[in-house]
Amino acid sequence: MKLISSIKTVVCVAVLLPWIAACDSWLDVKPVDKVLEEQLYQTETGFKEALNGVYIELNQSSLYGGELMFRMVEILAQRYKISEVGGDKNVVIYKYDDADVEKRINAIWTQAYSLIMNCNLIIKNADARKEIFTADNYNLIKGEALALRAMLHFDLLRLFGPVYKTNPEDVSICYNEKFAYSATDLLPASEVVGKIIRDLQTAETMLARDPIIAEGPLASDGIDDDNSLRYRNLRLNYYAVQALMARVYLYAGENQKALEAARKVVAVQEQWFPWVKFNDVMLESNKSRDFVFSTELIFALQNRKRGDIFTDYFTSDLDASKLLIPDENGLKNIFANDNDWRYTSMWQVPKDGKFTARCFHKYEQTEELRPHNYLLPMIRMSEMFFIVAETTDDMDEAREVLNRLRRNRGQIPFEENEQIDVKSVVAEEYIREFFGEGQLFYYYKRVNASSIPAGNGGAAIAMDAAKYCLPVPRSETDYRN
Repeated sequence: MKLISSIKTVVCVAVLLPWIAACDSWLDVKPVDKVLEEQLYQTETGFKEALNGVYIELNQSSLYGGELMFRMVEILAQRYKISEVGGDKNVVIYKYDDADVEKRINAIWTQAYSLIMNCNLIIKNADARKEIFTADNYNLIKGEALALRAMLHFDLLRLFGPVYKTNPEDVSICYNEKFAYSATDLLPASEVVGKIIRDLQTAETMLARDPIIAEGPLASDGIDDDNSLRYRNLRLNYYAVQALMARVYLYAGENQKALEAARKVVAVQEQWFPWVKFNDVMLESNKSRDFVFSTELIFALQNRKRGDIFTDYFTSDLDASKLLIPDENGLKNIFANDNDWRYTSMWQVPKDGKFTARCFHKYEQTEELRPHNYLLPMIRMSEMFFIVAETTDDMDEAREVLNRLRRNRGQIPFEENEQIDVKSVVAEEYIREFFGEGQLFYYYKRVNASSIPAGNGGAAIAMDAAKYCLPVPRSETDYRN
């Protein structure tokens, strides 16, 4: 299996930009090696390598290979019963001024902006060297770079920005659009959203001839050994950009635009993103079970060390202070139906008899490896179904999209004409569907939930703006004061 790794990767971050900071105002950064930059961007292959480097670096532990996938943002959502000792004890109580927590938060900020700078470098050089590109590669490469820039800014906004529902004009983050060492302003959240949408709209236009539109994800090796236009679900492809727009519009309260964007993606679900099959998930004799429901992923990262996530955080072999595990009764309440595929397959009682609580197996390395065993979910089709259900005024449409999901999760579908509380159903599904994927905290913040279930099974946790908003690094704010 070659996938993205089939292309020689020159990680632009490591080579050109050794961890330069967010708005580049407070680190002593040496000038970039212009000779190396020019060499990298002399050829179309160099651009592909640089873009691949950004995708690879998204797997950092401070980003989607850890904190933004199954760790910090899930702990903030009270997913786990956190030990009173260990590195997460202050995260779960929102003690953002703790030195260790502050260090982790700063790493998210710094490394995300570092990758944004790399995206800007790709965009700048692509515009300066249009003549070297063949076919539609200029549009594909620049379109993906714009989408990556927008996605990273959006997740920074969701973390560091205000509760958008109540304070959209509050100052949030900076939006870096150029490769430059000068500081950019911290902007109102609404202005950041506008820039994110603008980048995504441009990316959508540039990706209008994405191979995924006519041929689907192409999740297999090509006969000519060139996979640069294949495995489109491992890139921010045309449909992933539309899905990301639906996510951003929903967060900004622009429900009609969110509905329109989500409907576009739902329309191609059966053709290009089919439901995972029962035997691929539930059959115990299957030695390569697809716990991430890979066929439904619109965008995913390829992480060759995904199995380490299970062994480092979720296996019963770990000391209690390191094991990430939810309250057992709380887990049962989440999955009231034992036939739910997301419960029976992924939550398993340790066979060694160490304890009776269930451990989380979504990221376990299976006995036989397949391409899906390396994937980390970034955007899945079910989210588009939830957005349609949440934003449509047509109860029949809401019931229909929710039932399409329920039938493919082992749940009983709603009856025809049955009246349902759509918002409550969607809230429950966010808890079930995205476990270990870093989306629940953002959901709570988007709806401005006043309280959320406690990870230790105790009383609900009261939430407020101070808990929902991670502090911008002091190094950044000190520079501006």
